[in-house]
Order: sequence, then structure tokens, then C-alpha cells
Amino acid sequence: MYRFLFIFSLLIGLYSCDDGDIIVTEFDFDDIDLERCNGAGVDEHVFYKINTSLNEAIALNFTSPFSETPVLTLNEVITITLSLSETTNQLLYRKFTDAVSDSYFCGSVPPSDVTVTQELLSTQGEATIETRIAIIDDNDGIPSEEEDLNGNGNLEDDDTDGDGLPNYRDPDDDNDNILTSNEIPNGIPNNDNPRDTDEDGIPDYLEADDDNDGVLTINEDISGSNNPRDPSNDEDGDNILNYLDNDSSPATPVSNSPALSNAVRITYRTTVTIINLEFNSTNNNFNQNSFILGTKDASATRTITN
Repeated sequence: MYRFLFIFSLLIGLYSCDDGDIIVTEFDFDDIDLERCNGAGVDEHVFYKINTSLNEAIALNFTSPFSETPVLTLNEVITITLSLSETTNQLLYRKFTDAVSDSYFCGSVPPSDVTVTQELLSTQGEATIETRIAIIDDNDGIPSEEEDLNGNGNLEDDDTDGDGLPNYRDPDDDNDNILTSNEIPNGIPNNDNPRDTDEDGIPDYLEADDDNDGVLTINEDISGSNNPRDPSNDEDGDNILNYLDNDSSPATPVSNSPALSNAVRITYRTTVTIINLEFNSTNNNFNQNSFILGTKDASATRTITN
């Protein structure tokens, strides 16, 4: 049995609800954040909104495999469609004598000091839960829209280093084992232009040979640390790292491979929509049978390969 149904059953024995008709014509939760928590059972979930100013709440309780942060490709949408009833996949509206907190729906122990004064239960309808990628952030310091180097509006076309990852979701745009975010600062006061060590018009974060000395930046790592920025990578001791020093190249040629993790921060956006909703006969005035319950964002770090 769902947790909040158990709570309600418990409250029935402790308190008496208002026996009068519930005069609710539509919901007003637009300015309330949609929240989610796991239920007590396997694959049980609760999406809910609590309006503390009016001591009311609305919740969708359902049982289905669901993840706020699924593995998705761009433009893919994962959709779950649920048939609503009074007992399974239930939409519930309640008013209380006092404000309730998240623990009302998510706590392991039902609160004992809550009085329900009004309630609506779904008898039929449909809930659609859609999840898609809203934001991919490679944390490289370059806004995604500025990584459209081709200027065609399709970020997927821009793959500077040929590793199969478009620049907007590639933390190392030139595959030189230096994060793009570390290649942008130029050290010049009041100048936000990306660093261009060899002044050839190509910023370091997009160039495989930053100092134009004929040796790829990735191969100017003599330390074996897979990090050209390692302080030991200063062949001539002039306090300029090899990959930025065009008169200092490794005495012994090295051949390194890209070793940085392609970890990006992905924001998943879940939207819950209710259609063809009907409540039990205790409220005949309700006329909002279709509405968006809300949208919730959740973020996770993922390592992507394509």
C-alpha cells in the first residue's frame, strides 16, 4: 500500500475529516515547486506539491520503473503513461488544518499530528511523465551557443578534435590532455579573449600544438603524468612549460594518448501532465480535468562517449 494512503488510513482512525462538500473548482499550484521522493515499495514514487500558505497539497503516487537521471541521447524523450484510479497510480488532493512538510509524503514514519479536512481522489484519468535532457554542461567556460563554430545552429557538427564528441559536450576540445577551462585564461588584465600562445588566430583550447613548435601539446608531457601542465614538463628550466615554450621540445620524443575523462554535467527535465482527470463524487464543481502538474530538474555527472 502506498505510504501516503497508509498515512491517510491512520489518520481516519485518529481524526474526523470534514463531511461537507468540497468546493474546489481548480488547482492553484503553478508557483509551487514540484518535488519527488521514493515510496515505500519497489519502484514506488511520489511527485508532489505543498502549498504551505493554504495548507494544501497535491500528489501523484505511482508504481513504475523510473529514474530522474536516465541515460539519454540528445533529443530522446522517455515517456511513462499511467492510468489513474483511486487505489493504483493515484492523484490525491488534500487540505489540512496546519501546514505539512515533505515528510508527510516521504517520511518513513507517518506524522501523527496532521488533520486532513478535505480530500479529492482520482477515479480515472491519465498521467504522462516525460523526461528529456535540458542542459549539457561540459564545464569548459565556453557557453554552448559559442561552440557552434560552423555557425549553422547545429552544435552536433562541431567536433574540433575528431573524437566523436561535439565541442559543447567535450571538456577537452582539442584532445591535448588539458581541459578547455584551463586553456582559456590568457593572464592579460581586462582581456577576456581565450589564450592564443602562438598568436596564429586559433585559441589554445582548439589547437593541438599550442606553441607551434612542431610537437603536439599532448606529446610535450615528458613526466608521463598525462598532464602537460605538470611542473616537471619544463625541459629547459625557464619556468615556461614545454607546451607553451616554442624553443623547448622534449629531448626524447614521446607519444601520448588522450587520457582525460569525458565527464559532463547533465540536467534532466521531467514534466508531469494530467489529462482526462475525474475525481470521486465528493466534488462535482471541479472543472480542471487537464493540466501540467509541474516540471522538475535533476542533475547528474555522466561520462559520455559519443
